[in-house]
Amino acid sequence: MPDAVQPISLAPTLRIAVERFVNRSCFAARTRESYAQDLRPLLARIGDQPVRALTHDAAAHFIDRQEHLSATTYNRRYTALRSLVRWCLAQNWLDDDPLVEMERRDQPRSSPRALDAKNVEAVLYGIRDVRDRALSWFVYDSGLRCREALTVNIEDIDWAERCVRIRARAAKRARCSSAGVWHGTSMITSRRAVNHPLERFASRIGPHAPHAVLM
Repeated sequence: MPDAVQPISLAPTLRIAVERFVNRSCFAARTRESYAQDLRPLLARIGDQPVRALTHDAAAHFIDRQEHLSATTYNRRYTALRSLVRWCLAQNWLDDDPLVEMERRDQPRSSPRALDAKNVEAVLYGIRDVRDRALSWFVYDSGLRCREALTVNIEDIDWAERCVRIRARAAKRARCSSAGVWHGTSMITSRRAVNHPLERFASRIGPHAPHAVLM
């Protein structure tokens, strides 16, 4: 009996392989767009050649052309090529890994985007307008949403207990907050929220101030 015929995987051009690769259903639309954009320089050079044209030298040329980019962009393009290579290897379109001995670039840790307490307080102390300073400190210390803080009236402040009652406009699902605890449609904030800037502002405008003085 003749030997069984083994199926042969016919490798397409690299351009077609990339199109099939990025259009897989496991990728989100944004990922497909990003991979297509990152691999475009590679296709411009060898896209019309068979997949096996993606040799170690071709991959090294592509990687070397990314050296001038930031570490973030460099690593993103390296990752796109790495994912493509792994997929092509799984399709038996490549015999060897062309990215051998090529690695991601070391990426320095980015500084935290959030300000620490010292920097935040320096900014707040720099606010000259008394009303704006009081409102900003109140929002910062209480953890309230801006629209919640803007509903506060002077009569909502309990100076003896050093707390503030925040009334929701409509009944809503209770949410956790570092500011205090919800009771029905009201919240009692922490004592720290009634801070010195707020107290100074309230004493400045007097006991007969109109409602919603912080607005």
